[in-house]
Amino acid sequence: MSENDSKHDSTKKTFSREEMCKLSKPERLRWVEQMRVFYPLWKEISEEIQRCHQMKAIAAEPQCMLLVGPSGAGKSTLVSSYAQRHPAIVTDKVTLRSVVMATIPSPASISNLETALLSALGDPAATRGTIGAREYRLIRYFKEICNVDLLILDELQHFVDRDNQKILQTASNWLKTFVKETKVSCILVGLQGEAEDVVDANPQLARLFGDPYILAPFEWDETRPENTINKFRIFLSELEKLLPLKEPSYLANYETALRCFAACDGIISYLMALIRRATYLALEKDCEHLDLDFLSKAFTQRLAGERRGIPNPFIGDLPNLEEIRKNKPKQKPGKHNKRGTNQRSKPRNPDEPPEERMKDIF
Repeated sequence: MSENDSKHDSTKKTFSREEMCKLSKPERLRWVEQMRVFYPLWKEISEEIQRCHQMKAIAAEPQCMLLVGPSGAGKSTLVSSYAQRHPAIVTDKVTLRSVVMATIPSPASISNLETALLSALGDPAATRGTIGAREYRLIRYFKEICNVDLLILDELQHFVDRDNQKILQTASNWLKTFVKETKVSCILVGLQGEAEDVVDANPQLARLFGDPYILAPFEWDETRPENTINKFRIFLSELEKLLPLKEPSYLANYETALRCFAACDGIISYLMALIRRATYLALEKDCEHLDLDFLSKAFTQRLAGERRGIPNPFIGDLPNLEEIRKNKPKQKPGKHNKRGTNQRSKPRNPDEPPEERMKDIF
C-alpha cells in the first residue's frame, strides 16, 4: 500500500494493530466491515485514475479510462475508494467537487443520466426542469461552479437495452458530447464483455479511450504459481494483517489458501464476505483467530447461495479445483455479442462518495 493510500484508508488512519485489537467488540466489527487491501493491481489502476485526474488541468482533450471486470471483482469499491479520498470542499458560497461519482441508471437515458449527475452534485432539484435546462445546469456546475476535474460513472453496461440487447446510442451520444463540452476527465466502469461494446459502438466516444484496464479475479494455476497462487496467498497475508484478531490465523498457508480460493473462485467480493463473516463469528465466540470451523460456517452463511453446487471446501479433504470447475454452472451467453465499429486490440491487464449538499449554488 502506498503512503498516500495508507493516509486515506480508514482502516489505517487512526490505530496501530495493537490498538485495533484493544478496541471493544462492536468497534472491532466495524473495523472489519471497512477494511480494504491495496494490492498491486488495485494500486496500478488507482494510479492511472489519478493520472487522468491530474491531467485535466493541462490536457488538450479529456483524459478518459475504461475499467472493466466481472461482477464482484471490486471495481465499484476501487473507484468509490478513490472518490472518497477527494471529498467535497464546502465554502461560504458553493460546494467544490473535484471528483463526482454516479451510478448509471438502468436503462440509461438522457433524462435519468442528468438526474443521476445532478443528484451526485447534491442538487436538491435534480429531477426538475426540462432535459435542456438540466443539461445547462450540469455544464455550469462542472465548468464554472463546482470545478469538477474527474467524473466517474459506474455500471456502464446499463447503456445496453436488456430487452433487445442494443446499445442505447442516444444516451451514449449525450455522454460523449457532455465529456467533450466540459473537458472533464472521465472514468467509465462496467462489466467486462459488455462495457467495451458500449464504448466501441460509438466511434467518437471510443476515440477518447485506450484499451480497457481489467480488474480480474485471482487465479490458481499450479503450472504458473508465481503469477497466480503466490499472488493470492500474498493477498491473504495482507488481509490477515488487517484483521482485529490477536492470534495468527495462517490464511496464507497453502492448504487454507486453496480452501479459500475454492470458496471464492478468486472473486474478491466473495473472499471479503467470507473473511468478514468468519471474523464476526470468531469475535462472537471470544476467539482471537480464524480456523476451518469458522470459515466453514461463514461459507454456509454467506457464500453457499453464490457458490451453489460446490461442496463446502472447509470440510474434509482438500477441494479438487478441477472437479469444481468442471461442475460449475455455465453462464448463458448474452444476445449482444457483436463488437462495435471501433474494434480495439486485445486489452492489457493492467462506497459511494460523500453526499454533502451544495450550498447557495446561485
